[in-house]
Amino acid sequence: MKSVLENRTLIACMMAWFSAQLAKYLIDGIRRRGWSPRQLLFGSGGMPSSHTAFVVCLGTMAGLIEGFDSLSFAMCFVFAFIVMTDAIGVRRETGRQGSAINILMDWFTLEHQSEEENKDLKERMGHSPLEVLVGALWGVGCALIMR
Repeated sequence: MKSVLENRTLIACMMAWFSAQLAKYLIDGIRRRGWSPRQLLFGSGGMPSSHTAFVVCLGTMAGLIEGFDSLSFAMCFVFAFIVMTDAIGVRRETGRQGSAINILMDWFTLEHQSEEENKDLKERMGHSPLEVLVGALWGVGCALIMR
C-alpha cells in the first residue's frame, strides 16, 4: 500500500482529475448560479474535460519517465486518443440525442405517467473540442508540476 501512495504518476493523474473536476464544478456553478455536490465528483461534460486531463497526464508522465519512444508512452497515447475522440464524438452525440428525446418525451407525455416514469435523460455527456483541448493542456501541466 505504501508503494501505491508514493507512486508519483498515480498521484499526478489523481491530481489532474480532481483539480479539473473542481475547476469544472466551480465554472458550472458560476454559469448556472448554483452548485450541486453530485457534480463535483460525478459530473460529466463541461469545461475542462477531467477524463482527458487524467489520461493525458498519464501519457505525459510515461513519456517523461520512460521516454517518448517507449511502449508505455505509445500505449498511453493510444488510450488517451480513444478517450478524447469518444468524449468529442460518441458521448457528445449521446447528450444531443438525450436532449432531443427529452423534448419529444415532454411533448408526448401521457397524463397517467408518474414522475418516476417520466425522468429526463441526461443531456450533458460529452465535450466540445475546446473542453477536451483544455483538459489535455491541464493534464500536461499537472504532469510537469509533479515531475
